Amino acid sequence: MATPVTPASPATYISAYKIYIRGVLLGRADIKLTVSQETYELSALLQASGLGMVFSDARALVETYGGLLADGYEPQGLRYSWTGDGVINHATLAYKAGAPVSYTTNYKPNRAQDVVTPVRIDEVGPGTRDPFLSLLIRQNPEQGDAFCRKPVRLFDGRRLARLRPENMNNAPPAPLEDSIACRVRWEPVAGYPKKTFERADEMHPLDIEFTPIADTRFLAPRELTVMTRFGTVRISAVEAFRESHDSLVPQKLEPPAVEDDFFD
Repeated sequence: MATPVTPASPATYISAYKIYIRGVLLGRADIKLTVSQETYELSALLQASGLGMVFSDARALVETYGGLLADGYEPQGLRYSWTGDGVINHATLAYKAGAPVSYTTNYKPNRAQDVVTPVRIDEVGPGTRDPFLSLLIRQNPEQGDAFCRKPVRLFDGRRLARLRPENMNNAPPAPLEDSIACRVRWEPVAGYPKKTFERADEMHPLDIEFTPIADTRFLAPRELTVMTRFGTVRISAVEAFRESHDSLVPQKLEPPAVEDDFFD
């Protein structure tokens, strides 16, 4: 096994994932990771695929970025946008000294949610990760599966949650060399409606297998599975991360295409 390194100058790695529900292909995610010794930038383009294209042409773009510390991350920002009703919605979460400080969005839901425990962003503090960044592990080889034994707080700008590791005995096997198998349970903390808290106890844990990204110190999921009320959701890597200059993930979403009127 080669000794993991972090590139001195920025290097970009790409991969793609397919999303299945009950074995039916519904979506695809193209992923790009750019890292140097001091910074990271992780972005993804999510869109319908397979049977999912019959039901939706929606797309979403997510980008999380920040600095790298000796023992982890120092988030600086999270940006995400998505198409809906012929417009592009967007949201931005900004950080200062690793703590979230502001959240802005142009999205206005049709009805207000009945939040049980509101979140004050100035009280969240440092040490949280956004849900997208939580799927990227950065560690030294001697740490082993430490990620799978330490709770992680998640914050997306409006809602606070926690990933709690469970007993690893029944976690999925890790057949690939240098893989790490995790079983974690998602728990709502604040910012969620009453219905989410009521269903929390019924939620099944996530089984995740992480594999190294090339020869870097980063690991990403090779496969993620979870039981839901809609059936088993499985997200699988189409191929391993590879260094590339290909532009699979756009800088921003374009407005939805306007379909030609057949009768014009």
